[in-house]
Amino acid sequence: MAYLSSFEILAENLVPPVILPPSPQNPFAIQGYFVQVSLVTGSSALFNVIFQETTDFKQGAGQSVLQAQIIDAGGNVNIYDGFFASTGRGFLSQKIGAGQTLIFGVQALPGLSEIEAAAPQGGTGWRGTVRIEGQSPGQLIATPTQRLVYYNGNDITKADVIDAVVYSVPTFSGGTSI
Repeated sequence: MAYLSSFEILAENLVPPVILPPSPQNPFAIQGYFVQVSLVTGSSALFNVIFQETTDFKQGAGQSVLQAQIIDAGGNVNIYDGFFASTGRGFLSQKIGAGQTLIFGVQALPGLSEIEAAAPQGGTGWRGTVRIEGQSPGQLIATPTQRLVYYNGNDITKADVIDAVVYSVPTFSGGTSI
């Protein structure tokens, strides 16, 4: 088992609305966690990308607003409905071939009513650690990132995008070889 990094998935106002005066703009942030995995050695590898979150993704708006997806070696985005499988929380029994790169992502995509009901501060979020297990050591390269999109309102189906940013997440080992 190799710990990769910490993660944070958010869908919330930048500042809790109850502490702001009525006039300032308070962006709504959607933050997802993504990890790019490439095969370094061998012809193929089987592995799991496991998320360990302290409340098992049950606080706030809960599991219903989380979306997991895999971007395959051909660049196609595939929704991954097995993220909450009974044996773990993550991407289970993944296979990668020589020279391939896959991207695994989890983000919250809530509706306005789900967020308002989720928490008094106007948002929901999850934090924890990510590990990659099942492969031979040194076989994979894994690069985690956080991706944020800021909206000018809580209902992301109607709001405009204000800004977006991607930043790398430090790994536990300090490197990317897993």
